[in-house]
Amino acid sequence: MKKIAVKLTAVFFVLVFAFSNIVNVTAFAADDSEASTPVLILSADSVFVAQYGELQITAKVSGVDKQPSITWASSNESIAKVNEKGVVRGVNQGEATIIASVVVDGKTLRGEYDVTVTASKNFLRDFLVDQQVLSYQYSYEDDYYYTNDKEAWQYNFGFGKIYDVVSPYILLEYDYVRVFFTYEDKDWMLQMWKGQYGLIFYGGEIGIYNRPHSEEGVPEWTFFNCPAEEDWLDMEMTLWHEETDGTWTREFTRKYDKYWWCTGFKNGHLRQEEPADELRLTGRITFKDEEMTKIVVEGLKECGFTMSQSKDKIGLDQLYVEGKDVHFCWQNISEAESTMAIKVIGGAMTVFNLITLLPLIAPYVIFFWVVFGFAAQFVSIIL
Repeated sequence: MKKIAVKLTAVFFVLVFAFSNIVNVTAFAADDSEASTPVLILSADSVFVAQYGELQITAKVSGVDKQPSITWASSNESIAKVNEKGVVRGVNQGEATIIASVVVDGKTLRGEYDVTVTASKNFLRDFLVDQQVLSYQYSYEDDYYYTNDKEAWQYNFGFGKIYDVVSPYILLEYDYVRVFFTYEDKDWMLQMWKGQYGLIFYGGEIGIYNRPHSEEGVPEWTFFNCPAEEDWLDMEMTLWHEETDGTWTREFTRKYDKYWWCTGFKNGHLRQEEPADELRLTGRITFKDEEMTKIVVEGLKECGFTMSQSKDKIGLDQLYVEGKDVHFCWQNISEAESTMAIKVIGGAMTVFNLITLLPLIAPYVIFFWVVFGFAAQFVSIIL
């Protein structure tokens, strides 16, 4: 009898367990109409993300042959932001809900993932977000460094070709294009750079400079001043980097604002320093009026740029003009001479050219070489 009782008890619990599972499955199916109905599932390694840090949330739809495109949103972007790939970036300490949605067979599926943003643990970067080191600051958005041109010590020293000539000696290898033009009784220079900056940075720059107009034109070694604030231009800039598989990654975007010097630098080293054609610079520059725009566009065309028929499909080394705005995509054009010969033979020709100008340019060379060079290397080491 005891054996029978034990068996009956076991059978009872098996039935109870089976019934409870049936109830659960039935309840799930009742909620989703059918057991095979697609379900949106969110997952991540943590519910915590550091301020200025990132957390990847993965979204998967069950019951479909091909994963559909997910739309992401945050309940509070002042706490946490999320991009189109589900990467959450902490903004300020607090809590936020990340919301994913997708339409499958005409039905909208929605999933939520609660995240908590904690204090950042990178003291140096936190400091550089609000403060400067030798005019350099840091942005957690896109993880890059930049020069604060509003308060840069470099503003007092202008720019001239000599800086580009000297730069390879302090490990600055970059492509550049420059346009000289005259507008409103001033001689101007617009220049763009992209390439390797020191040991562990690559990046890009756009600079605008001017000086009182001279009837003698613009000699090769002319020095330009950093412009007064009324001559700063609205511009934006995005740096792209070609990966080894041929795809292009957006490294950072300097937002549309007034600049005389728009810069951005990423940690890393290019596979090939010169030419730096694995980097691409896109953006927009708004000039003072359409006359100034036309003058600069003609100068850029002389550099090798061609015109695009569409703002949305600007090809490599092309421009698109929209009123006072010039949209551009720059990759392969460069006026920079290869510096490999300079490195190999000691820069004999460069030295020969500099000797005749030494009395005039010595103060600038010394300052640029010592202060700017060591400053750039110092920043590249400590950051």
